[in-house]
Amino acid sequence: MQAQPLTVTRRRARLHPLAAAALCCLAGAARAEAGAALPAVTVTATLTEQDARTAPASVTVITAQELAERNASDLLDAVRGAPGVTLSARQVGGRKTLALRGLEGKHTLTLIDGRRISASDDVIGHSDYQYGWLPISAIERVEIIRGPMSALYGSEALGGVMNIITKRPKDRWIGSVGANGAFPVGSDGAREGGTSVFAAGPLTERLRLSVNAEYAHRDAVPNPQDLRTSEIEGRKPRSLGLAAEFDLAPGHRLEAGVTDGQERRFYDDVSGTKPYANRYDLDRRQTHIGWKGEVKGWKTQLRAYRSEFSVRNSRTNGVAPTRAQDMTDGVVDGFASTRFGGHQVTLGGEWRDEELVNAGLTTGSDSVKHKALFVQDEFALGANLLATLGLRADHHGLFGTELSPRAYLVWEASPQLVVKGGYGHAFKAPTLKQISPNYVGAEGPHTFRGNAGIQPETSNSFELGADWQVSDAWSLRATAFHTEVRQLITYRLIEQVGTRRSYLYDNVDAARIQGLEAGATWAITPRLRWSVDATLLRTRDKTTGERLSDRPGTSVASRLAWRVAQWDAQLGLEHTGSQTSSGTRLPAYTLWNASVGRAWDVGNGQRLNLRAGLENLGDLRLAERSPAFGYAEQGRRAFVSARLDF
Repeated sequence: MQAQPLTVTRRRARLHPLAAAALCCLAGAARAEAGAALPAVTVTATLTEQDARTAPASVTVITAQELAERNASDLLDAVRGAPGVTLSARQVGGRKTLALRGLEGKHTLTLIDGRRISASDDVIGHSDYQYGWLPISAIERVEIIRGPMSALYGSEALGGVMNIITKRPKDRWIGSVGANGAFPVGSDGAREGGTSVFAAGPLTERLRLSVNAEYAHRDAVPNPQDLRTSEIEGRKPRSLGLAAEFDLAPGHRLEAGVTDGQERRFYDDVSGTKPYANRYDLDRRQTHIGWKGEVKGWKTQLRAYRSEFSVRNSRTNGVAPTRAQDMTDGVVDGFASTRFGGHQVTLGGEWRDEELVNAGLTTGSDSVKHKALFVQDEFALGANLLATLGLRADHHGLFGTELSPRAYLVWEASPQLVVKGGYGHAFKAPTLKQISPNYVGAEGPHTFRGNAGIQPETSNSFELGADWQVSDAWSLRATAFHTEVRQLITYRLIEQVGTRRSYLYDNVDAARIQGLEAGATWAITPRLRWSVDATLLRTRDKTTGERLSDRPGTSVASRLAWRVAQWDAQLGLEHTGSQTSSGTRLPAYTLWNASVGRAWDVGNGQRLNLRAGLENLGDLRLAERSPAFGYAEQGRRAFVSARLDF
């Protein structure tokens, strides 16, 4: 099964008291500690570096320091608690994916330094494989752009874009060596451990190199209700990355690199009455080469890259495995930007060859070519008012052409207050399984068939927000958004023979999603800071008039941080409001965590960082709150990490 049909409930949305208090008292999102950090920057919003606060988009930037403090093991851990981010169930092995502003993970485009990866969750049923392409030690920051961005990036960007910015080599050698471990504390949590290495620096005056490597292992967690099955699957990832930069001439740089990763997933399950061990072997690779330079006032970039992903399943006790699948994306893209009078104009294009190898396709494989051209214009309408207009034309080899316009305004009313908002159109192209008429998926109890007449999912979205730096101690922000989604791809029943049902992929649903992202940061003292983020969602299936399933009405993330000298301590919570899943109401829940860290200067420019903490302090188990939860959280665990920077 590849797509989840929309299910709804007649319950009216109610705001949890915790979220209500946050929304009534606060009007913005958490920011860096007042007066203590450099402004966050983004390159994802316009392809050029800008202050995230005044960029023409709703932007959240998560830094490398924040990733370390969160004890994140993959991209999903890294972005949890960010404004607009909620979790969606994948129904297998405790897996979950993220959703941005109520749109599913398949509607969020994930990039590595602006290069798209082969997203698996909409092609390989019940998967969450797209979050482990890079080790955390190789990440400089994660930029989250909430809202449609197809005007720059094309397909998949209905909910937004997540761009992983990697660490680049400097003019001197830098690096880190890290180790971490976790173990359950009176709970059924998993034992976990791993090591990572990163190093970057110059080999010659013109050549710089960076390398990263990671190895980790996490045990599977047995299901207390049935020890023959696993509540959370185990993982064993390992990866190696290598990148180089070469200065061809002043202002001209050649970049190349490869990221190679393997991961093993494993869990126990039961087929009928037959228990078996389930194992998935995942292989990820991305290779790239590119050129950046300036030519007669034009800032230019041209690159080629290839992303490959494969999955192989094996099962014991005579249980048949799932089909092998291979996904490949070959891309050539580029852009050029220059200033004409008061206009900053950017022109670009993309050519992409997408291929899927799957035995469900009559020929064993299928492919499609994507072509695109885009233009963007940034210009001032007044002393403090900046407009951004964009348009992209995408041509899909199977369904045709889609135009994606975007218009955005940013008004810097004062140095303290920024107001911004705009409109954007976005789309998601059908997967090769969905649009290939020769696809027949019949591995499970039901059959799914492709449909040559299927159309892309589309959205039209509006947003309006404000960011107010009230004082050195207070920072407030709020953004309201309204999204209309059409032609959502799901499946409809076309035939039933005995217990086997046959479904055809088709465009059958439309939805409306409205929401508010709000929060604040308060520097209570120079050493004590409190931050809170809240997201309120109201959704409606426009066919039935009912709420969409698997979208919590409220979510809140809060953190109290204390820093003094080389010490820091943090107490945080993540609250997920009530929601429905497959017609069942799921209760709200809150996860608490705490940690403490210490840094030492050990001489010769080296710095030792130690951190320890407790995750899920209350040892909350979702299955005990409701057996209908389609994902699981780790039980109470203690973790410890050490990192030596040089």
